[in-house]
Order: sequence, then C-alpha cells, then structure tokens
Amino acid sequence: MDFKVTPEFSERYDQLDDVEAECVDDAIRRVVADPQRAWARQNRVVGEKGWAWLVVVSCDGVDFGLYWPETVDEPIVFLLLLDQ
Repeated sequence: MDFKVTPEFSERYDQLDDVEAECVDDAIRRVVADPQRAWARQNRVVGEKGWAWLVVVSCDGVDFGLYWPETVDEPIVFLLLLDQ
C-alpha cells in the first residue's frame, strides 16, 4: 500500500536526526504493511475535524506521536508527527 504525508508531517520529519528518522520509518512501514493490526491502532484521537489513529513510537529516549486517519482502498495519509 502506498502512503502520503501532509506538509505538517514533512516539516517535523525533516527535523529528525538519522536515528529518529530510521525509527519513524520503521513505524511507517508497520502501519502501511498492515493498518488493520492493533499495533497500528493503538489510540484513537477525536477532534472537531474528525478522528485519527495515534501510534506512539519510542525512538532513542524520545516518544513521537504518529497520526493517521483510517482510509479504505486509498493510500494512508500520515497527518502529524509530534514529540510526546
């Protein structure tokens, strides 16, 4: 399955060091490989504009929140990547 990222995601991703980027890349691959797994759907976040899944990724002592909405038969869109 393909995936896309938002400008907000790219902005934060571009600030990662190599170790953090590799760790986040691993998490992205896990979500893309099987978005139906419980790991990919650790938490559900609801807001005014809808909802998204939140995967918490621990990378070398830093936790990152990886947000993505459920899509059907479309590429996954990674919305945000935030330090926790």
